Parts: sequence; structure tokens; C-alpha cells
Amino acid sequence: MAPMALVLALIRSGIFPLAPWDWWKAARAWWRCGSSLAFLLELTAARFPGRPALHDEQGRLSFAQLQQGCLALACGLRAQGFTPGQQVALLARNHRGFVLGLLALSRLGVDVLPLGSDLPEAVMLRILERQKISTLVHDGERSLELPGIRLLDLAEVQAQPAQLPRTSRPGQLVVLTSGSTGISKGIRRRPRLHELLPLLAGLLQGLPLRRHRPLLLAIPLHHGYGLAALALALALAAPLYVRRRYEVGPLLQDAASVEPGLLVSVPTLLLRWLNSETVSRLPAAIITGSAPLEASLCSRLLRQCGPVLYNLYGSSEGGVIALAGPERLTQSPGCVGRPLPGNQVRLDGEGRICVRGPLVLMEETGDLGRWDEHGNLHVLGRADSMIVCGGENVYPHELEEALLKHPQILEAAVVAVPDSEFGQRLVAAVVARQREDFMAWLRQRLERYKLPRELRVVETIPRNPLGKVDRPALLRLFEAG
Repeated sequence: MAPMALVLALIRSGIFPLAPWDWWKAARAWWRCGSSLAFLLELTAARFPGRPALHDEQGRLSFAQLQQGCLALACGLRAQGFTPGQQVALLARNHRGFVLGLLALSRLGVDVLPLGSDLPEAVMLRILERQKISTLVHDGERSLELPGIRLLDLAEVQAQPAQLPRTSRPGQLVVLTSGSTGISKGIRRRPRLHELLPLLAGLLQGLPLRRHRPLLLAIPLHHGYGLAALALALALAAPLYVRRRYEVGPLLQDAASVEPGLLVSVPTLLLRWLNSETVSRLPAAIITGSAPLEASLCSRLLRQCGPVLYNLYGSSEGGVIALAGPERLTQSPGCVGRPLPGNQVRLDGEGRICVRGPLVLMEETGDLGRWDEHGNLHVLGRADSMIVCGGENVYPHELEEALLKHPQILEAAVVAVPDSEFGQRLVAAVVARQREDFMAWLRQRLERYKLPRELRVVETIPRNPLGKVDRPALLRLFEAG
């Protein structure tokens, strides 16, 4: 991206400060906080102290209130012995406790690993041991027993309105992979600002982002996708709407009295929203990602909500990689469009997606992809989920997409199981409005080797908080009979 185009995109968004005193505020915030999330809060609180910053089930906080709470909590944590460079895990639901805890730790220069609030303790302990973390800060909403781990309830930290010295080193964020196929891995994040500017400008050009426009977050804050939305909200001085439960309808109700905002969610939750209620109040834009957007759901969202849909593609390792707006999604339903500025994407000989960008030199994302005739990238699913059945390559994603075209099927998930004759075969679980002969319907639409060995109608499909299918849990469901 040309430097002038980059500057113009930043100016239009309102991120780029124009007034001389704004430059002074930016320099002062940078000197105090360095390149961290705390820098974004300090700068925005100085520029727009009275603007709404966060709305949760406890009410609203302005940027000045958020900054004051962050500094007081940071002083309290420093009194508890927290120091720059220390590694700490953070466990909290989607509310102000998570935001304040993360920003306060960031202000101290602490390296933070955010954890999902629904993680089983045994899994949590294995992650902490792998990351060599011995301290967990939490919101007190769960009773925890983690041998060998220091537990600190945020509510028990005595907030101290004292002066903080400048941060001696910016803290890192350790972002977990989704863990849908095993124990999550931690990816460290401390990118350089000049490397991220083209990517940021590409997002600002491709998405309807602007200063003060509300962001409605129907995904977990602890995930990389949610952390990116939090950073955007701070940079754009935008009010962030969150709820403990990741539901689209209640969030839209919470923001009913303000201008239409940007809804950030995942395909599964968007599908449940469309299926559970009449779509009345619409957001200004719907930004989805983190999981494949089925072509059928994409077309339905465009039909019912209008040209407001944007599909982001990224990974914990590679960051945000590609973006498709309404025009490309109408042209190629379900695609992820084209790489954002600063990213290069190629497919290897087996169709695996490889990316080079500001966060990685060259990294296999683990996904399979294809380019269509319009030059748009499509994600076909995980490379490790492809199976060979009777000598033929079979992709679970293809079967899932075929099932979701049935008018009675609401959700579908497919996994591979051992087969004595073919080596591996697929089994499918569906959530349906009513039972029908789905196998007979599939036989008319798919080759025989692509048909599931078993198709089971279930009440719910096991998923992680981001809506991705928990394939090990689904496999255990079939193994249990």
C-alpha cells in the first residue's frame, strides 16, 4: 500500500491525530506505556475522556473511568508483587473484569495469557505447565483448584490510586490456538507498529470502521479474534458492548438506543440468531471469522440483512490474513476474498494455505484452500481433516456443506472414524427441525464414497466458545454409541 493511501485511511478512521496537542498526548502515552494495549487506552482516554468505552451487564464505563480503574488496579497488582516480564494467566468472562485485568497487567509490562472461562481444570493446568506459568489472575466466578498455581481474585486486589512509573518493557500477549483438535498452544504477540500499519490501513479501507461507531462483540474476549476487536475499539474510541453469554440478539438489544454498530461474531452464532428470532434491528455491518462461513449461510445473511456482511480469515499464528466484503461474498459466497496489504498468500502443491506477513515469515496455516475464477480465496477446511476413503480424497467440509443445504437441517458436523474396508469413513451429526431420511437426500447429491457411514440426529453439537466443532468430543459421542 502506498504511504499516502495508508495515511489517508488512518485520517478517515479518526485514529490518526491531527491536532498538535493530540501528538503531545500520543508521545506522552507512548513514553509511559510503550507498544502495548495500555498505550491505546491511555491515548484514547486523554483524547476522549467522557466518551463511552465499555458496556456490559453492570452498566457503562467512560474512557476516563476505564483508565482510572486500570491504573488503580495496576497499582494494586504491583503491590502484590507483579513485575515487568512476569508471565501471568488471566481467567475472566466477557465483562469489565477481563478488560480491566488485561489492561492493568499490560500497563505493568506483564506477559499475559488469556484463558477461556469454560476450560476444564485439568486442561487449564496442562496449558499453564506447558507455558511455564505459575500465577493465575481470575474474576472469582469459578471455584478453582490448581495445585502449584498461585490464584489471585481480582476482587481481592486493593485498588490503589497511586502514581505508576513508566513501563520498562511492553508486555506480550500470549494467544492460544483454538485447541479444537488437542491441547491449545500459546503464540506470543508483540508486533512492531510500522509492520502492522499497512495491515491496519487495509482493514480500515475494507471494513466500515470509523471513530466512535459501537462494536458489539458476540465472541469471547480471551481469543485472538476478541483481543483484536478490543484493540480496535480502543484505537477508534468506540464503545465496546459485551455480555457473559455470546448471543447476538441480546447484544443488539443492549445497543438499541445508540447508532447501529458493527457486530463481530462467528458463523455458528449468526446461524442461531437467524434461526431463533425475526431479524428486526440490524447492525451497520456484520463481521464474521474464526470458522468457515458456509456458502448457504453467507447467501442467507446477505438476503436477510442486506450487503453488510464481511468475512475475515486469519489464524493465531498468522494474524488477520484476508478479507471479503459484501461485493465479493455476493460474487463468491463463503469466500475470504483476497489477502490484506502486507500479506502474501500461496497454495502449496497439496492446496495448503501458506502466508507471509508482518507476524510470520512463511507459515502453513493448516487450512486447505482454492482460488476461484474471480481471484477469491476459499477455505476448504483443515488439512489434517482430509481422509482417504477407498483411494479417494474426502473432505468433511464438503459433506457438511451438502447437509446444510437441506431445509430441515440447522447445524451439521462431520468427523472421520476407522473403517476396516476403506481405512477411514465419515460420520455425521446434525441438528434438525424434524427428522427425515437425510441419507436418501444425500445419495441424490454426493458420490457414494463421500456418504457418511452413519448419520445421527442430535440435540446439540459440541463446540468450543468460538463455535468451532469440538471434534474429539464429537468422536467420543459416536464411540459411545
